[in-house]
Amino acid sequence: MDPEQVIAGFLRIAAEDLRGARALAEISNRNAIYLRSEAAKKSIRAVLTSEGTHAGVGHQLDRMVDSIRDENPVKKVLREIQGLEIYATAYRYPTTVGRTKPGPDRAEFESLANKVEAVLRELVKRFEVDLSFSLPAGKTDPLR
Repeated sequence: MDPEQVIAGFLRIAAEDLRGARALAEISNRNAIYLRSEAAKKSIRAVLTSEGTHAGVGHQLDRMVDSIRDENPVKKVLREIQGLEIYATAYRYPTTVGRTKPGPDRAEFESLANKVEAVLRELVKRFEVDLSFSLPAGKTDPLR
């Protein structure tokens, strides 16, 4: 594994997920919030990669954030977006009796979107990632 490429890749895909979420939100598509949760997950995975920790599979963002060392300065902001994990499954599939939950209202979506975008900006800056190119991350050390 090349952490420089992996971290940059996670953050580039997270940025693309965020752009897709904005586009889907414009047409009130319920998958917009799912893409927000995916951007949150990829951002958390970039941090875990710098920590030398493999996140495994799944959508349990709280557990992923739990595994980040407390001295990591971005852990607090990652806590603010870990709640997006509910949108990874609960809003994508009907219940066993066929009910579907409506996505979040516009104000809630915007609030969550802004938090994820702020986290991504912070990580791009700290890891020195150019989102427009396929260059590796400039820094990969655990954030302290």
